[in-house]
Amino acid sequence: MLFSHLSIFAGNYLAIKEPVLISNPLDKIHFFCSKPGTVVVKDGINREYLRLKAKSDIYITVAGSLGVHKVLLINRKGTVIDSLVFQVKATTDVDDGGRIAEMFNLIKDGLTDSSKELQQVEWNGKIYRFFVPWMLDNNNTEKGMKYFSPKGGDMVDLFRQTQKDNGMIWSFVNPYKSAGDYYETAYKPINFFRRDSTVWFARQPVENHVEYNYVNLMYQYWKASGNTAWMKTNLESAKRALDYSVTDSVRWSKRFKLLKRPYCIDSWDFQVDDKYTPTTLVSPTMVIVPGKTKYGVFFGDNTGYYDACLQLAEMYDFVGQNNNATILRNRAANIFKQLVSIAWNGKYFTHFIDEDTTVIRDLGVDEKSQIAQGNMYAINRGISHDMSVKIIETYLKLKENLPIGSPGEWYSIYPPFEKGFESHNKKWQYMNGGVAGHAAGELARGAYENGYEQYGTDILVRLFELAKKNGGQIGFSYTGSIPLLPAVCNYKQIDISGIANMSIDGEASGNVFSWMNGKLAGNDLHELPIGKQKFQEIPFNIPDRKKNQNKVAVALSEDSVFPRKTEILINDTAVTVYLLNTTNGKNGGVAGIVTLLYTDKTHYSQALITGKELTGWWLPEINNEFASVAWSGKNQYCARIGVCRTAIINPSPSKKISKLIFQASPDGGIYALLGVTLADKTPYRKPDLVSFGGPSNWASATSMAALVEGLAGVKDDGLAFSTVKLSPRWPTSNTDSVNVTIHYPASNGYITYKYRHYPDRKNIKITVTGSGETVDAHLLLPAGVNKVSSVCSDIQDIPFEMIKNEKSNYVDFKLLLSAEQTVTVKYD
Repeated sequence: MLFSHLSIFAGNYLAIKEPVLISNPLDKIHFFCSKPGTVVVKDGINREYLRLKAKSDIYITVAGSLGVHKVLLINRKGTVIDSLVFQVKATTDVDDGGRIAEMFNLIKDGLTDSSKELQQVEWNGKIYRFFVPWMLDNNNTEKGMKYFSPKGGDMVDLFRQTQKDNGMIWSFVNPYKSAGDYYETAYKPINFFRRDSTVWFARQPVENHVEYNYVNLMYQYWKASGNTAWMKTNLESAKRALDYSVTDSVRWSKRFKLLKRPYCIDSWDFQVDDKYTPTTLVSPTMVIVPGKTKYGVFFGDNTGYYDACLQLAEMYDFVGQNNNATILRNRAANIFKQLVSIAWNGKYFTHFIDEDTTVIRDLGVDEKSQIAQGNMYAINRGISHDMSVKIIETYLKLKENLPIGSPGEWYSIYPPFEKGFESHNKKWQYMNGGVAGHAAGELARGAYENGYEQYGTDILVRLFELAKKNGGQIGFSYTGSIPLLPAVCNYKQIDISGIANMSIDGEASGNVFSWMNGKLAGNDLHELPIGKQKFQEIPFNIPDRKKNQNKVAVALSEDSVFPRKTEILINDTAVTVYLLNTTNGKNGGVAGIVTLLYTDKTHYSQALITGKELTGWWLPEINNEFASVAWSGKNQYCARIGVCRTAIINPSPSKKISKLIFQASPDGGIYALLGVTLADKTPYRKPDLVSFGGPSNWASATSMAALVEGLAGVKDDGLAFSTVKLSPRWPTSNTDSVNVTIHYPASNGYITYKYRHYPDRKNIKITVTGSGETVDAHLLLPAGVNKVSSVCSDIQDIPFEMIKNEKSNYVDFKLLLSAEQTVTVKYD
């Protein structure tokens, strides 16, 4: 049935001319009416939004709250003589018919992948669903997912019920089937692990952001759902969580009167590995040691906490608990004032300040010059406009001075650390100088809000272009610097045929040792190309079996008939020595040892570790800066066999190498060498564009928040869009026509508008409706326009005010949402 027809009297006086299953806000519906009277249309909460005289053809524009809309035909006596209903639904969408629609859909697809949305655990007989099992990640992902999913409150409910007595909130939850043995071993002794019958919880010991993220998530879901009764059940838990952060000796700095943590990169959960890091039995960079761990202030913990205090204060005020609200606002003000006094350098927040003044770290970088990604988040945490502008200008300056091959200025930290974090990630990757796709959306959102609208759109466009290079997915982190292809490298291939002693056939004729002493015909490398070959752009000269009596490889071993040692004359310089080699030794063991003997009698030796410098020939798997599978094929016993390219970096490239000396593995097994090539450059391996780290849906979420609140300009200033600040900034994207709907599935709150710009007429027309009551319009004018002559609807002039934000001009006016509103802004 396309619609329900509720006829009160026998006559059918009303009908939908062209019936549809479901209508959308601002759709036009054509009705037929065969009886005189008055037609009244009411929305999903029975609010009248249209009244007009009945006639044979009636056109209405759908407006008001979602749900079942009623069309009533009323006679002169005020009696309803006929009625019908139709369904109105809305889904979040931004559609300009072109590039913006493509951008929106790409971000949405990266955000709403069902495999990410449907994560769940069962606890106490109830299923709890969330987007990411980590509080930090889930809260940030909610920034975008609240427009597409109603499930934002489940993690708050679960973590409220499992909150520790001291107020601490867990970092993450996992189902029991995910064993968690490491966490139990490392974290349980310091009371940061809990195992229940169906799930286990852990708190990353160094993290001091979990409690404010808990309050953030609670606040976000309350705003989206409009469920004040639910919010009230969480108030006491939220207060205890924030109290924990400022009272627990592990979290609160008595010296600075600020939140503290061990030395981490920004807000991450691993700490520095230097002379100040206490020794522990398990994971010294992940745990804390009472009385020994060194602490300090990371500014992002404190800007986040400041923001959460204000959010909780707003919730307290909403339910009439004004005293609690005042306490939190005063606490927030004191923390922010203290933070600014020690961490604000006039341009951005300094990354980390040690509590202990005797601590002098050697991390290979001027720490005071580093800008950390928390600054991008800070812009949206209630700091002043002037401070936000200084941070934005810092990133704009960085944009003009990027490292080679950088995909953007949105660094996790810049410059990266040279020392101290090698065990967790290399320079230019992830948190150590990776480009934070998950933070770029935060910078864009802040840019839109603070008068840098063109920069906000520029960031979104660049994220969009990066995503198209990555299969349509915005990366959580990108490689921070990708070196250019080096100058032409000169190679010299060394002839090893004179010392070759092993066939690459499983069963070789004559006195030639068969491949790896194998006895199975065909279980070998007989398909390997021989002679002059090029593997991964490196040329090798593999001995020709036909010209070398079937001897192709140089084999060494402690435990077989092969020799234990061999030498190759070089008498030349080299920056890099490339080896084409493999082994049948065990993974992690020493496959062999290579020594560079220089003509001055000095030497350099390097062990060849299986799994690091080379790989076995059956099912080879290796890919790092210095080693990779050079050639792969198959034989009748194995679907994939191969040999490895190993790069030995010469520490003394100016010295002439007299000879290379190869020694067999002391661990047993056979080491096989099939080629040696000298090069006058270090190896070049182009890093992947996308780095590693956190969930990509987090990156999509902050980008979606920037698109919705920044570019589309829809910001919820009430509850479930009861009041909307509408700030469309389409002039920055050269978009003159776009349809926007922003919807909360948790409450069915929404706003829909159509934006049309007519440059030739010098006017902008906006048609808007929604579930709420009022719209505070804050309309960005095209570049160069600084005067508005009128703002008017179809029936009246609307008072307006010109507002300047940095160099941008806005026109402000108010609208009621009792019905569809169409407003024309005329500018000079």
